[in-house]
Amino acid sequence: MCEISRENIVLNLISNMVENSHEGIMVVSITGEILFCNSYFERILEKPAPEIEGSSIETLMPQCTFELHFKSAKAQWGKTLTIGCHQIVVHKTPFYVEAKWMGSILRTAFPTMEAANQFAERILPRKLSLTDGKLHTCMDIIGETEPMLLVKKMARKASRSISNLLVTGESGTGKTIMVEAIHNRSSRSHAPFVKVNCAAIPENLLESELFGYAPGAFTGANREGKPGKFEAANGGTLFLDEIGDMPLYMQAKMLQAIQDRRIERVGSNTFIELDVRIIAATNRDLKAMIQAGTFREDLYYRLKVLEINMPSLRDIKTDIPRYAEGLLVKITQKLGTTHRGFTPESMAKIMAYHWPGNVRQLENFIEQAANFIQEDIIDVNQLTKVPWDKSGADAQILHPTMRLNDDSNPTDDLNTALNNLIEDTEKQMISMALIKCNGNKTKAAELLEINRTVLYKKMKRLNMALK
Repeated sequence: MCEISRENIVLNLISNMVENSHEGIMVVSITGEILFCNSYFERILEKPAPEIEGSSIETLMPQCTFELHFKSAKAQWGKTLTIGCHQIVVHKTPFYVEAKWMGSILRTAFPTMEAANQFAERILPRKLSLTDGKLHTCMDIIGETEPMLLVKKMARKASRSISNLLVTGESGTGKTIMVEAIHNRSSRSHAPFVKVNCAAIPENLLESELFGYAPGAFTGANREGKPGKFEAANGGTLFLDEIGDMPLYMQAKMLQAIQDRRIERVGSNTFIELDVRIIAATNRDLKAMIQAGTFREDLYYRLKVLEINMPSLRDIKTDIPRYAEGLLVKITQKLGTTHRGFTPESMAKIMAYHWPGNVRQLENFIEQAANFIQEDIIDVNQLTKVPWDKSGADAQILHPTMRLNDDSNPTDDLNTALNNLIEDTEKQMISMALIKCNGNKTKAAELLEINRTVLYKKMKRLNMALK
């Protein structure tokens, strides 16, 4: 073993992994050329590798929708592709050479669709039986800005813990997605995930919904009684959404259940021992509610063993393009349209707006635009009303004879916001280049593909230190 070099061991391991007959691996360039495929794809495509490599993926796999699946650097998980008479579940990951995006790596998730279905039948029903649909995963948490990286770090810690968790943030910031992803990544992922919207259940029914009721507990009750959400979540996670809307009398009962780790059904004197992790979420200021006497301080601290605050969209502006592109893919699949991007001016305007309704409002706007605009590339100048106009927030298509001229002047507020956004972006790019080049401005200018004199002028204009 000592005679075999480490490099040879690594090369053999990579070779064995790539040629695993149970997993397909294919590398596709940004132009759609197949650069590499392993024996799995040789078998599926019924061609030897030399005939596959160098071919266009659109020719060999016309059903894969090249524009949607490969013409972006966005990772995708769990997509189903049809190749001839075969259906396969795949993941797509972008690959880079010297920080430049070169194409995508396609990997199969299961050797066959039959195996995928067997997995779904065996595992997923337990997860989905008490939810409205498929739970979100960590792949659904978008963002690379500093606030989002901190949120992801906290989510990883929370998923390794069984302590209670409080998720806060404005409406539309993705609190539910975060909670589902944490459960999915946790040691309880195989156990039930039960969601209760505290604001949606009538106050007089909330206690029986949460704790269940004994036979004959009240008029109209089921003769056999009924278990509540706590019992349904035993061994798993109970998600209390909109916890700030829970009435005070129920807060006291909730506190008791969390402290004692047991509940008592309505109309019963028997305690039921439970093992339930509590995750709560709210868009309300619980500390202010405590001061106002509308939320119990002791319950607040029971819930907030761990806390994650979801940033608003205006605090993660450079992540907005990632959200917009991901939402557009989701919406085009829903509507059956062929939209595949935004004009640069449109994206700049989308990034400049403050989005008080956060991701939910952004999704609503993009869906409106996708319904109204026929072109594949969305140009928001074709909309009569957009959120950043003071006249209203609903997007509407212009009559063909009333389209805005390309030289139409935006509002002063929008101009200022766009200029600030451009300056911030320039500063960020220059700073990153200088860090990467250890402060060497000549190399930084080469990296940015500009003249060194231009770099100095930009730094001076942006009030960046020249030393």
